[in-house]
Order: sequence, then structure tokens, then C-alpha cells
Amino acid sequence: MRLTPLILLPLLVAADQAPLPDKAAGWFDKAKAYVSSAAPSIPIPEFPNPLDAGASKVAAGVVEKINVRNWQRKLAPKADTDEEWIILLTGGNKTCYGKCGPVNTAWNESVPLLKALPAPAGSPRLKLGLLDCEKDEVLCTAWASGVPVIYHFLIPAVASTAGTTAPPKPLHIIPLNITTTEASDIVSLPSTSKSRYLQFDEYTGILHPFDGTLAKFGLLHPFGYFMWALGSIPGWVMMLGISFISRQIMSRRMMRAPGIPEVPAAGPGAPHGQAAPRTAPATGSQPKAGGGSAKKRK
Repeated sequence: MRLTPLILLPLLVAADQAPLPDKAAGWFDKAKAYVSSAAPSIPIPEFPNPLDAGASKVAAGVVEKINVRNWQRKLAPKADTDEEWIILLTGGNKTCYGKCGPVNTAWNESVPLLKALPAPAGSPRLKLGLLDCEKDEVLCTAWASGVPVIYHFLIPAVASTAGTTAPPKPLHIIPLNITTTEASDIVSLPSTSKSRYLQFDEYTGILHPFDGTLAKFGLLHPFGYFMWALGSIPGWVMMLGISFISRQIMSRRMMRAPGIPEVPAAGPGAPHGQAAPRTAPATGSQPKAGGGSAKKRK
């Protein structure tokens, strides 16, 4: 209580030297500086782009999901018209190492533009599909496809397959760059646009989903399951199996190598696992009993 006059004395002296409004403004500036410096910085949350979110919603309602159970039914020839399928094969952290995000965004932006393309008379009906290789590894393995990539199919109608052999179903595989792919690159692929799919060679290998050798013999799905199971085996199990097989092969080769004596076969009267005894070679004459030949004594 005795120190109060000493604290108030400088304030009274300053009050006599400066007008009160100026002092009040100075105090307010100082208080504002203290408040602004002491207030913690609150991070502003980042909200997703509403255009990207809307495009993904539109794509989810228009694009058909393709998986190992329904792809043959969805891509089967229809009775009314030909179909042109554009299927995006994408993945996640495991199959695409988390780098398919820009391609997925470009695909979502291209879906409304693809559906808005004019369809001239006689042109195939455009269908869009999505195959997530993170969830359907078996089908992606059966197709032996990497990600991200687009599969372009031309499926003829049932009316044109009345002959003895069904017409081919052309497949063009279009790889997508994970950094430079844009929506315009995808929109220019179908025949109702610029038919850019023709710039890529038609695939006619044994893993063709419809016309390949495995598909004709019904071995496409078993091949996919086998390769998927083989890829799911841990690496140390594979190395252990390879080491065991190689040891067995080398041991058999060493046993058959020249210079290593073979154990003679056991005789009929010998115990199991015991070799037959060796016999001394026969000589020209047998020794007589009682020693050698004795000379007659005279």
C-alpha cells in the first residue's frame, strides 16, 4: 500500500505533459498490440473443391461399377444396338501407390462431358465403367492390366452375331499419365468425339477378355485366381520353397556324379538295408587237407 503513490506519480506527471485523448489512443494501441500478439493462430480448415465433389457425385450416378461377378453380364452383347464401352481401371495405395488421384479427378470431370456428346444415328451407344483394382484384384490380374489405364471395347449387337462364329470384340488399351492426364484427353477417346482410341494398337493377345485363348477355353477366371493367390504368398515362403527344391535337385545330381562308389545291392538272404558280403575270387586249384603236397620218403 505504501508503494501506490510511487507508482501513480509517473502517471500524474505524464498527464500534465500530454492531453488525455492522445494518451488514451496510445494506451489503446499498446493494448491492441498485446492482444494481437498474444492471440493464438487458429488454422483455417481446407474444404474440398465443390466442383470436384459435384463431379464425383455425378460420375458415381452415371458410371457403372465393373467387378469379377458382373463384367461378363454388363459387357455382353445387347439385342438392340452396338455398345461402346470406356472403362477406367484405377487403384489405391496398394495397386497405384496412391498416385491415381489426378487421373480420378480428370475422369470425374470428363464423365458429364462424355454423356453430353451427341450420338449420331447408327453410332454405338456409349457406356462408361469403372474397375477398382484395389477391391477387385482378381479381375485386374486376369486381364493382366496395370493402372491407371482405359479399356475401350466395341461390343456388337446380338443381331449381328447370328452366324456360326461371333464377330470379334475389338479392344484398345489406352495408358494414362498420372501427372498430365486431363479431362479433354478422355473426352476425345470415343467414336462420337475424335476417335482417339484408334491411335493405340488393338490388343489381340491370349488375355483378351472375350477373344483370347484363355477366355475361349474358360480359363480366364481360374488364371486370375491362380495369379492372385501366387502374388499373395509372402516372399519368404517363396524363397524357402525355391531353396528346398534346389537342394533336392543338387543332392540327386551329386549322387549320380561319376567317381562316387555305389553301395552294392543286398542279397536275397541278407537283412534289409545290409549289403551282401564279398567273396574271395576262385583260384585254379584248391589246397588239399593237411597242408601242401608232401614228398614221399624213401
